[in-house]
Amino acid sequence: MGCGSSMRPFRLLVEVQVTPQSNQNSPIPVTLVAVYDRKLYEQFSQMAAKQWYTQRDQLRRDHPGGDVFIEWEWEFVPGFTPPPVVVEIRGNAVGAFVFANYRSPGPHRVRLGPHQRIRINLEEDDVTVSTLAPPEGS
Repeated sequence: MGCGSSMRPFRLLVEVQVTPQSNQNSPIPVTLVAVYDRKLYEQFSQMAAKQWYTQRDQLRRDHPGGDVFIEWEWEFVPGFTPPPVVVEIRGNAVGAFVFANYRSPGPHRVRLGPHQRIRINLEEDDVTVSTLAPPEGS
């Protein structure tokens, strides 16, 4: 993401860990957004999660078809560990973000690097992302 000349899509393995008391013991909406437009990437990099969730319907209408951004959405229950998922991101992505819609104030946005395996950590009052080592033998 963001630095290669390769246009091949790549697969991102996403694990999620949800702390039992996260988000005041309420489900947490989470969106992973891959961005393909530099101007929109800069806009998203300044956006808190609350803004994303407030503006996303309009952003979808302004940018239909998945040409400038693609999103994957989930909702996670505190204390539950979901199975890992694999998302396929086109190779021309400028970058990607994770937004988590917590009840508490804060940006709750994480910019992703060019990794192939990540863990989204939904902690009590904020979200973090950890890079995971590739599986042995790869």
